[in-house]
Amino acid sequence: MGPFRRRTLLIWLMFISTPLFAETLANRDLVRQQTGAFMDMIASGRVAAAYNSMRPYLGIEPEVYDLAVREAATYFQQVNQTLGDAVGSSRVKVEVIANDFTRETWLQKFEADAIAWHFTYYQPDGNGWKLVEVRHSTDLDRLFRPPE
Repeated sequence: MGPFRRRTLLIWLMFISTPLFAETLANRDLVRQQTGAFMDMIASGRVAAAYNSMRPYLGIEPEVYDLAVREAATYFQQVNQTLGDAVGSSRVKVEVIANDFTRETWLQKFEADAIAWHFTYYQPDGNGWKLVEVRHSTDLDRLFRPPE
């Protein structure tokens, strides 16, 4: 195979592996609703279903996302054994960068502790939001702010 064909094949493979045809969420209110639905599923122990509900809106490689799903399912089995079932969730913070990025932070609450979930969405062309990151953390220090 010549260098031109090999390069063309590599470019084509990169192109088809990128989630170009992802659905988008039309506005930030729909981002909030979709993220809230994810958190409801997480609170009821349906980790894989929660992650699968976000699949249509992926703005990242599906393989990276699938790895996160597997890791989260294992991690939350351990969390539930240690902390018990979740008692609820709440939306605690929204951050934006112009009309390009939005990040929602939610708490998954347990009787004795909580886990912060961070969802980052990107809107490259102004035509809807794509999910580019989901992460969870037990570090809650960044969420504290002075009383109003």
